[in-house]
Amino acid sequence: MDYLNFFGFKEDPFKLTPDPAYFYPSSSHNEGLLLMDYSIQQKEGFLLIIGDPGTGKTTLLNVFLEKWKLRAEIAIILTPRLSPEEFLISVVDDLNINLENRNKNEIIKALRDFMIKKSIEDKRIVIVVDEAQNLPDETLEELRLLSNLETDKDKLIQIILTGQPELESKLMTERLRQLNQRITTRIHLKRFNPDETRDYINYRLIKAGKRNLKIDKKAGKLVHKLSNGVPRLINMLISRALMAAYLEESNIISQRHITHAVKSLGHSELKIQGQNRLIPLYAGLSFILLSGVGGYFYLQNTLTRTQNTEHRAQSTEVRSQNIEDKKLGRLEDEKLKNTTSQPLNFSTSEPMNSQLQINKIAPFPASPTTVEEESQGIGAGQYIIVKFDVANIREMPSLDSKEVGWASKGSQFVVLQEHIDNKDNIIWYQVPYHGEKRWISGYVVDIVKVKE
Repeated sequence: MDYLNFFGFKEDPFKLTPDPAYFYPSSSHNEGLLLMDYSIQQKEGFLLIIGDPGTGKTTLLNVFLEKWKLRAEIAIILTPRLSPEEFLISVVDDLNINLENRNKNEIIKALRDFMIKKSIEDKRIVIVVDEAQNLPDETLEELRLLSNLETDKDKLIQIILTGQPELESKLMTERLRQLNQRITTRIHLKRFNPDETRDYINYRLIKAGKRNLKIDKKAGKLVHKLSNGVPRLINMLISRALMAAYLEESNIISQRHITHAVKSLGHSELKIQGQNRLIPLYAGLSFILLSGVGGYFYLQNTLTRTQNTEHRAQSTEVRSQNIEDKKLGRLEDEKLKNTTSQPLNFSTSEPMNSQLQINKIAPFPASPTTVEEESQGIGAGQYIIVKFDVANIREMPSLDSKEVGWASKGSQFVVLQEHIDNKDNIIWYQVPYHGEKRWISGYVVDIVKVKE
């Protein structure tokens, strides 16, 4: 049995390639995708995407390109260290514009004619520049001049610049001030917070076909601490930790697997830091403690024998009471553990806020239920509320089933029926969606019971 079969995966869930199928819509990534769609739809000139290395800029671009490939002519520049003339030639080649004479004037004229033709066909012209912080200033200025190609009403070209934070600093220099003023939309991709890190890992595991794999709560927290919420580093850690668990034939990812992954990778950004820095602190605290204890015993020697006897008796009574309290505490902890364990997640969910609101930017809110469906749901005694930014709605209760739509975070549905998929260990809920009975996974929702 190989690594993938052992965990029930159809494919590697943590490969480093920017696969749009594994795009996780965190709050900043989902907002970025919506802003990209809006900017291109409205024919705005420049759009800027900023993010630290590994935060998913290329994956976001691939999702966007997949959506627009039939509605736009797109040139993608992946090697931006180009002079202005080299850059223009790369754009012309990527747009499949045939030129006999490749001097600058002919290139600009050919681009203008091509853009006017596509504008009449209601097609967008998009130039995407990846790692744009590496573009020479002269080439960035050429891009600004290229954006001057427009009609009386619309821009003929939309330009997307993606890069690391130093790109934004570069654009704020005096030399590029005019270009900076033309950027109407700016997207800043953020690192995942602890909850998003947990959801991201579960999202990819489920997408790949996860069955009985569990991730220890402490292991999940350690992943976020080590990766600082950077998706690429999370992928590297979990991928190597899964291999360590596979070699032990364990279906539980624990802290030791994460620690093994860190040592195995030897990555400069994945180090367990802080231990050496604590040694001086411990030494200082030990000195203070020892000094305090010595002073304490010196003062105690001045007390009478009677006071010492009473103090020891009181201390014994307190220690006995503490021991009893600890025993009771352990019993209560054990009860709590047995009643709140959640095998499919490595951390328990936060309490559900009864005042959740539907995401304002979601373009497809859940459809209202009919009177008949409403009564069935109330009779069943429960509703569900989507807890992720985006949740897939499927035709049948299976991960292999066709996706018929999606719902945004906070969307509420009446539960019509439940189904347990023993193969993937998933509970599915049947819900009303745009007049049809569809299915949504229990992993992406919280249950709300209706009081009798």
